[in-house]
Amino acid sequence: MWVAVLLVILLAFAGLAIDASIGLSQRRGMQNAADAGALAGARAVCLGNRAQAKAQAQAYAQDNGAGQVKVEIRNAAGAIDEAAGTVVWVEAQQTIQPSLLGVIGVDQYTVKATAKAGCMRSPTACGLWPIAFPQNVWEDTPCGTTVYIWDDDKISYDCGAKGWDCVADDGSGARVLSPGERGWLDFKDAFDAGYPGTCPNGGGAALIKALIEDDCAGRISLPACIPGEPGVKASVDKHVDARAGDKVAMPLFDYVGCNGNDYHIASFGCFEVVQYNKKATIKVWDPKKGHWITEKNTKVIEAIKTCDNCLAKCGIVSDDPASGGGDLIAVGLIE
Repeated sequence: MWVAVLLVILLAFAGLAIDASIGLSQRRGMQNAADAGALAGARAVCLGNRAQAKAQAQAYAQDNGAGQVKVEIRNAAGAIDEAAGTVVWVEAQQTIQPSLLGVIGVDQYTVKATAKAGCMRSPTACGLWPIAFPQNVWEDTPCGTTVYIWDDDKISYDCGAKGWDCVADDGSGARVLSPGERGWLDFKDAFDAGYPGTCPNGGGAALIKALIEDDCAGRISLPACIPGEPGVKASVDKHVDARAGDKVAMPLFDYVGCNGNDYHIASFGCFEVVQYNKKATIKVWDPKKGHWITEKNTKVIEAIKTCDNCLAKCGIVSDDPASGGGDLIAVGLIE
């Protein structure tokens, strides 16, 4: 009799050891499933596919082994917010049938894991266009608006100066940015030290082409103080046209004057490239003369402030939630 009791006890302990090992593996599996689901859902939220975010989170979690999945879209404070939340919370679980624990009355148990992934503005970026765009103009420009970045060496108007106004004379409602309002950045010595980028050494035309047309990787981390100059780069027409239809990121500056006259880069914004237009017509209100001046066949870079977010190359997750309109974002686990 005692031998039989001892055998049962030994079998029970053996079962506990085996099922503990299985349970640990299952817990790791459920964590992987929860992570995969949260990341898939957050990516959908980030890129404007909010309606499918929960379904994609559930599908990815189940594809990675979860039996039952619970998904919630939350705001940064943790409250459920289906309409505007940028955090996807996933609970993945699986029921385990024990191998030998049945001898002590345990028929099954459940393993659970949770994960949160966020859609956040990225404080780092690679592949930036070397155009310093004013942050205040960016914030005041509705998404979907066409922007004309004036790039003509024959004009010298400052559309951002008091009393001056520049408008596209083609009925497009495009926002016009004159050379005095933005600058061409010199990334030659501005990239993060130690990052394995792909941009050519040195500056000049080769670097401009690599940044605009070839989308070379050189990382910039915020905040950054980068040399630049107002004016034009009329030789970039072919490089710009090569990216027509692509979404690109530009640095947004909040003031000029760090390290002397450098541009202080505070954030990043996304544009969709349209074309390099050499025949734009722009009307300029001259407050000194009190009348409009019409500039025909002038050169502009046409771009649209996109209503979708863009995934940052070499981006990292911050604690700053994306707004959903043209932010440069990163998707990542936050818990």
